[in-house]
Amino acid sequence: MSITEQQRPRTRSRSSTTPIDREIAYQALSNRRRRFTVHYLIQQWEPVTLRTLSNQVAAWENAVPRKQVTSKQRKRVYTALHQAHLPKLDKMGIIEYDTNEMVAHPTDNIETLRVYMDVVPEDEIPWSVFYTGIALSFGSSAFLGWIGLVPFSVIPGGVWAVLTASIIVAIGTVNIYRNRQNRLGNEGPPPEVAHVDPP
Repeated sequence: MSITEQQRPRTRSRSSTTPIDREIAYQALSNRRRRFTVHYLIQQWEPVTLRTLSNQVAAWENAVPRKQVTSKQRKRVYTALHQAHLPKLDKMGIIEYDTNEMVAHPTDNIETLRVYMDVVPEDEIPWSVFYTGIALSFGSSAFLGWIGLVPFSVIPGGVWAVLTASIIVAIGTVNIYRNRQNRLGNEGPPPEVAHVDPP
């Protein structure tokens, strides 16, 4: 799918509209450098040179501003992107990588990767586990109240229902907010990168 100089569009490709299936999306996002690449290309929304891309990915990888990236750090990322990651993303139809000019062009398919990206920081549990825990907690409490065990039986069933619904709505609201903040392509570094000063 690599393109020649004559075929290479000057702006984001509009021709690739084949949906990315779940397996391909997870393969693409299973590597941190590819996630960082996708994040940056969605942000820029235009072709990006390998040099610029490798500098930004190295900055995020090392949690430093771009101007503090060493040549060794940049070269390591540059080589990996050129030899492995960009060709792989190109083959998947997520980008078009011009190997002669070393420019990565986002395709329309890159946007579909947003729905597959759910970054869970190391010190947090996944939302699915959290919701399951809440459901088990309130379900057990309501059941103990239903069989008459004090102090659970002191709270009427209707109150348990309202309390459970209110807690789930509150948690769902926080979940929606956090998911929006953790989306690929949002401003700033990728969600899994510690905050660094602007470049």
